[in-house]
Amino acid sequence: AGYRTGHFGKWHLGLTQPHWPEQQGFDVAFHCHPDPGPPNSYFSPYGVVPPGTQRQVNEKRILGTITDGPDGEYITDRLTEEALKFIDSNKDRPFFLNLWHYGVHGPWGHKESITEEMAKRIDPSGRQKNPVMASMLKSIDDSLGRILDQLESLGIADDTILIFTSDNGGNTHSLTKEDEAKTKRNRDTNPTLASYRKWAGFEPPTNNAPLRDGKGRLYEGGTRVPLIVRWPGVVAANSTSDAIVGCIDVYPTVIDLLKLPANPEQKIDGISYAPILRGDGTIARDAYFIWFPHLVAGVSVRQGDWKLIRRFEERPQDYSGLIELFNLKEDLGETTNLAAQHPEKVRELNELIDRFVKETNAHYPQPNPAYQARNSKKQ
Repeated sequence: AGYRTGHFGKWHLGLTQPHWPEQQGFDVAFHCHPDPGPPNSYFSPYGVVPPGTQRQVNEKRILGTITDGPDGEYITDRLTEEALKFIDSNKDRPFFLNLWHYGVHGPWGHKESITEEMAKRIDPSGRQKNPVMASMLKSIDDSLGRILDQLESLGIADDTILIFTSDNGGNTHSLTKEDEAKTKRNRDTNPTLASYRKWAGFEPPTNNAPLRDGKGRLYEGGTRVPLIVRWPGVVAANSTSDAIVGCIDVYPTVIDLLKLPANPEQKIDGISYAPILRGDGTIARDAYFIWFPHLVAGVSVRQGDWKLIRRFEERPQDYSGLIELFNLKEDLGETTNLAAQHPEKVRELNELIDRFVKETNAHYPQPNPAYQARNSKKQ
């Protein structure tokens, strides 16, 4: 369609070179592998080396196209600068900018000058008590503000669709006392961890209240994320919707808004929610599925007010059973498992999951007989 395309930041769609964004249709790419990170530091020098070099950093090859800036430069600011340059160089033609910030994410690199100010503004309710997370969010907020200002100054804001969202709910478990075993081995040598402890102690990165749990879990705290769409003249300012949508819907929505034809050879999993954004219709979706065969592995289905979670293994330290049923209208915090009281609803939603698994040819995770836990001894 004649768009100039650029990707800046995290890339979790294939970490080896054949799968890098440069090989997936992006004209410009500014990123590094492995993610997340940047692996060396949130501050320059970042320690990223070009492909083909043998230099080792932290016993890993950190490959990519990110280049060092002035000493102490913050990666969030650098990504923003690169994005602004991309916008400016393409202001007279259609462009697609994909900006996936490293913040907010471990290893929790933050500007201590901002963190110091945030530490004076702790949430009086006691829910949000981590100034490191607040500091990193402030840097992201500043980045977004600079991009919006750039679009306005160039006179292209009204012609630009801006989508702001997240890939998962807030992290509620890292660097707590319960997570200490994971961080103890590098406590004394990791300056980032030392800085985190200085400002946040053993507080988790965030609190998703009133939602339950967080990143890596199928509860709402792990899957319900912000979605903000801005397109002056098309999307009404301050309008809201309670429609159930997800990341798989972004692509069909964008091509619908732009009136571009879909590739007939391309399988599209999502549906367009452009009618909701335009305010001229609704979407036809009976149920929304989340398939997550990682961490506490499982699958969930949301249909109307009802949500069912089916896990693939028993984890009694975290959960009470393999099937959980919630009515989110009455219990947004998912505190009461209604599976025993509503067996017919459980059967109905389980059938939806079975059909989804069959239609998508999803594969349940299987135990690896060769797996050996760290520090365990072979029998």
